[in-house]
Amino acid sequence: MATLTPHPPTQGDPAPGGSPTGHTPHPAQPPAGTSGPAPAQPSGAAPAQAPAPGEPRPASAQGAVPGQSGVSSGRGGGFAVAQSGAAPAHASGLSGVAGPAGGLATGPVGAAAGETGAGQDGVAARAAGEAASAPGTAVGGQEPAAGSKTTASEREPAGRKAAAVVVAGLLAACAGLAFDGVFPLESLLPVVGLAAGGPCVLALAPAGRLPLWGTIPIGVLAWLTAVSATLFREQAWLGFLPGPSAVGAALTGVRDAGGWLLTTILPAAPGSPAIVLVSFLVWAAATVAAELALRRRAAMLPAVAVLPVFAVAVVLGVAGGGTVVPYAACFAGLVLLLGLVRTGRSPLAVAAGVPVLVLLVAAATVVAPLLPVAERPFDVRTLVEQPPPRQIKGVSALDQVSAWLQNPRRELFTVETPSDANLRLAVLDTFDGVSWTSSAGFVPTGGRVPGGEDAARETVEQRFTVQKLPGPWLPAADRPLSATGTDLVVDPDSGMLAGTRAREGLTYQVTSGIRKYPAAELRHATPADDPERRRLPDGPDGRTPPQRARLGEIARRATRGARSPGQQAAKLASFLRKHAVNDVNAPPGHSYRSIEFFLTESKRGTTEQFAASFALLGRALGLPTRIVVGFRPGTKEGGVRQVRGGDVLAWAEVEFDGIGWVPFYPTPSRTRSGDGGDVAEGAPKQAKEIEQAINESAGQAEPTPEPSTDRPTPPPVPGEDASAGPLVWLAAGGGLVAVYLLAVAIVPAVRKARRRRAPSPAARVAGAWQQTVIRLRTAGLPVTTGTLTAGEVAFLAERALDPAAREPLAALADLANLATFADTPVDAADADLAWRHHATVDALVKRKVGVWRRAAGRLSPMSLFG
Repeated sequence: MATLTPHPPTQGDPAPGGSPTGHTPHPAQPPAGTSGPAPAQPSGAAPAQAPAPGEPRPASAQGAVPGQSGVSSGRGGGFAVAQSGAAPAHASGLSGVAGPAGGLATGPVGAAAGETGAGQDGVAARAAGEAASAPGTAVGGQEPAAGSKTTASEREPAGRKAAAVVVAGLLAACAGLAFDGVFPLESLLPVVGLAAGGPCVLALAPAGRLPLWGTIPIGVLAWLTAVSATLFREQAWLGFLPGPSAVGAALTGVRDAGGWLLTTILPAAPGSPAIVLVSFLVWAAATVAAELALRRRAAMLPAVAVLPVFAVAVVLGVAGGGTVVPYAACFAGLVLLLGLVRTGRSPLAVAAGVPVLVLLVAAATVVAPLLPVAERPFDVRTLVEQPPPRQIKGVSALDQVSAWLQNPRRELFTVETPSDANLRLAVLDTFDGVSWTSSAGFVPTGGRVPGGEDAARETVEQRFTVQKLPGPWLPAADRPLSATGTDLVVDPDSGMLAGTRAREGLTYQVTSGIRKYPAAELRHATPADDPERRRLPDGPDGRTPPQRARLGEIARRATRGARSPGQQAAKLASFLRKHAVNDVNAPPGHSYRSIEFFLTESKRGTTEQFAASFALLGRALGLPTRIVVGFRPGTKEGGVRQVRGGDVLAWAEVEFDGIGWVPFYPTPSRTRSGDGGDVAEGAPKQAKEIEQAINESAGQAEPTPEPSTDRPTPPPVPGEDASAGPLVWLAAGGGLVAVYLLAVAIVPAVRKARRRRAPSPAARVAGAWQQTVIRLRTAGLPVTTGTLTAGEVAFLAERALDPAAREPLAALADLANLATFADTPVDAADADLAWRHHATVDALVKRKVGVWRRAAGRLSPMSLFG
């Protein structure tokens, strides 16, 4: 029987008498030729089993790690215990001699195992001392000592790992819900719940942990199935399987959602396919966080994996209508909870930490809105070139007034609302000498209408159904705060609504804010500095119309005695109501000549002429004016208000500094017009009170007072006093900025490297061209591949750079055209040449464009796309 020679004592070992390094007989021997336990543990401890033949064993070590201890035993009936500083336990076998097969070292810290493979027919046995990477077998049921080199799965209890996965999923869900404001909360909840919970279930479901390479395809397939069954059911096979159409829609949505969200009014519409971006980000973050919780011991790694998703939500949500403060507080609380769970705190300690987390979350929720950055946070959309607003052409609404009045029973639309406020249809602010038109630029909206947050307003709900209303414009009470419906677009400046496919039967909902205007503010208000809305243009032939001088004389006579611009506007409206008759049969028209004829000769007109006269006379006085075409609230019929052609009404608005656009109603009542009557047609009660208060103050003999000091402070203009904002933002969101800087530093480099290593020469040539265009565009040069050919891009870039750029740009453009359109394939030499041309152009850009401009282009979010 082979025996294991005890290790000689080393310096620092105890004396041999009671030394743990002494050779002690094995209490129980297994049968010869088998592997058995090495009972180096006290009585009652579970015997350590030797690995079965063929199983992987720990990597062999040449010596024990100082400070570790272990017991090496073999079949020969002896064992050696190595303490701190002891030499490694080992055994050797000679050819034909059976070594200690299956000998296992056990100890509270590590293990050293001697193993011998006994070969048949005199095959030499081998023996080697091994230092186990797994934790040492507990002696007497004790846990391994701290500092042992073990894997997280062997060291961390299963229950704690499961709890960490659950907290990681909650972190991902919190980051996803932070997109509130970017998307409606009711749309986010099911998407985020599925995207955060799915990866956690997949991570905990397998009985044995899958390798990392196996979890990735399973996770991708599961995500595609989830979004196919929820967001893209119409394109999916059988309504839930990820077919080619569903997969294509999902991937396209992820690719295009970022750019779309940066160039539209948020929040997005409830059914917007862009929400697939949230599903993708949350699913990916939850997958990574769950795998890190299972495979790594670092406590905060799962939170780090989720943080970029929260950063994206914060960046996009600035332009939305919600706030991320509650979600940020919850995110911080969950990070602390994750730390408690992963550091092995007892359930009692975790339970005791919950009140502390609640207090921290509440404190963050209260304090965060008080930070200066909360009032005017940085909006990344300012760094992105917004698409030009879409102008909607059509017949001017003012030109249709006379036709509606001639057909007063024509049913135009119905509205369900408790309010009796007038309804705006179109805002006309541009006059060319003949007609009034709108300069409104419409952009898509998911529901929110910006621009109504500048003052306190009374909220009014409305539900409209279009009947025989022509044109693209849609009515709403002033001013819309939100609008939901199919294919709605909005002008952020005026609040006008329009439908890209307005038609009979269209229904939509609007929430409006009715503004209150204190008369004391208007009495001493000053006109806004708006030259375009003050301008009286020349005639269509380019000559100064003679009517302009005549309009100025009438305006000055009508406002004689006025002591402020507000009094001028009120007197002007009163003058028109007393001066002429409201006649629905009067001829249409609002050109210079038509208005002069109305004011000086006929003195009979429709609401069209009264509103146009006020706007022109106001501009002759230097007041910024515009015309609004709308409707009175209609007639109540069966729970709804029926609005007909006879309800059409036009009025004028004057823009005052710090207050905004204030309505004035110059059209007299049809029953009391002319003859000295001063009753406004369709004017709300507040408008009458404002004019009365302003006119009463006009007769008081007092010097022109200064603007009221108790007037509400105008809303801050973006860009003013911005010196402190970035510093506070940097201090409060340094982590988010770091993540963004890391992204703009890594993503373009990775994209460039991938294009340079594309599998085919044609792809590499196309990649060189794409990188060149991106380089030129981020440097501020006017090139784009959307509407220009490769040759045109090269020509424009050559003009902006240097004549030296002609040759490389032209050659690269030719190669790009060959790679894309030619029948003859390009080869590897062409690809290498294309990238050399790219390097030449890149050097010219660096030489021509300043470092700050290049840095701004590199830091732009658009550098992440391309």
